[in-house]
Amino acid sequence: MGDSPAVDRRATRRALYAAGVGNLLEWYDFAVFAFLTPVIADLFFPNADPIAALLATFAVFAVGFGMRPVGAVVFGRLADKVGRRWTLLVVITMMGVATVLIGFMPTYATAGLVAPILLVVARLLQGLSVGGEFGVSASFLVEYAPSRRRGLYGSVAYLTADLGNFFGGAVVFALTGIVSAATLSQWGWRLPFLLSFPLLLVGLYMRLRIEETPRFRALAAAQQKVQSPVSEAIRRHWRQMLMLIGVGIAFAVSSYTVLAFMVSYLTSVLDYSLNTTLLAVITATLIGAVAVPFCGALSDRVGRKPVLLAASITTIVLAYPGYLILGLGTFVMAIVGQLVLWVPVSLFCGVAPAAYSEMFPTNVRVSGFGVAYAIAVALFSGTTPFVATLLIDVTGNVLSPAWYLIASGVVSLLVIMRIPETATKELSDSRPADEPEATVTARV
Repeated sequence: MGDSPAVDRRATRRALYAAGVGNLLEWYDFAVFAFLTPVIADLFFPNADPIAALLATFAVFAVGFGMRPVGAVVFGRLADKVGRRWTLLVVITMMGVATVLIGFMPTYATAGLVAPILLVVARLLQGLSVGGEFGVSASFLVEYAPSRRRGLYGSVAYLTADLGNFFGGAVVFALTGIVSAATLSQWGWRLPFLLSFPLLLVGLYMRLRIEETPRFRALAAAQQKVQSPVSEAIRRHWRQMLMLIGVGIAFAVSSYTVLAFMVSYLTSVLDYSLNTTLLAVITATLIGAVAVPFCGALSDRVGRKPVLLAASITTIVLAYPGYLILGLGTFVMAIVGQLVLWVPVSLFCGVAPAAYSEMFPTNVRVSGFGVAYAIAVALFSGTTPFVATLLIDVTGNVLSPAWYLIASGVVSLLVIMRIPETATKELSDSRPADEPEATVTARV
């Protein structure tokens, strides 16, 4: 079963659209919380010190990430045992419902401590959902891809995730232009969360129309599914999982610097207005997202490892210049500074889905990929806004978050230098280091 199963082009197009639209919704939901962080901080954590309120809100933001490894275990097992298609339906439903619930929540002024507790519960559900979504959707896309275009197809997972972040920012920006600041704090902040409901219906409709991936169908037909995919992944592929976590450190820190931390950094630290900040952030996000598929296609031509090396090196080299440019205080420089920081993010986003998927065989792909990726994200993505804000608070230096970026880039660079090239291999060629060469063709 080493050869790629035949793939129907119509089914492939449908899979690309469904995985992409659903992924966009998942990340729109997650992004809305990040873009509304300054407002949520005031409503759920009233405090005379704005930095303290931000830290509390970012702690809630990080709580959701703590659930991502749990989601990866639960939904990775489901995807590797039952199938990718049904798992994608479950995770999108959970995310949509949790986000809509935030839109109906009472604030601290009306419910006291109950309000932040309910917010934490909703964030836990969101984290559980996203923990399952990315590993499943990325594996789903790569398994549908022609062998020489896995980088391009896999990049759709991050292209749509970044577009979800753009869409979330665009909705919040439009809202701030329509309603007053007082109205936004009273009830306007709820609208972006409630908008998730019609988007959820669209995503469900599209995912109900997709078919299971040919690789998973072939795996099931050959009765090669394993009883405990997560345990199997950890037992036989722990080296790949550790490498993925190491590669993911710089990816996690750099991506959530531009996607989650930037709004609060520009408004609360550099004193940009909210409208200027949102417009600058969504502009940079859109440009960075458009670059993602080109980076994925590049990895199909030159290999995964060169693109990963470029991503980690640019994380190190561009961190300080990016923050320096942001500090110049103009709208144009806010965009330029973010685009500088977006360079490694776009490179990582383009190559990561294919590179990560190629590390594991089909019977444990979602579990191995998903759990390792979720651990990296839980430890470093969700905590990035908190750590960056804390560094500023402790040092008094508004450029100090760049130090964290540089350190993450150095760690990932050392790991990437040791990983093998996988772009030229069939997905079935992934195997643990201690497995004999002769058994490779028996795997899917």
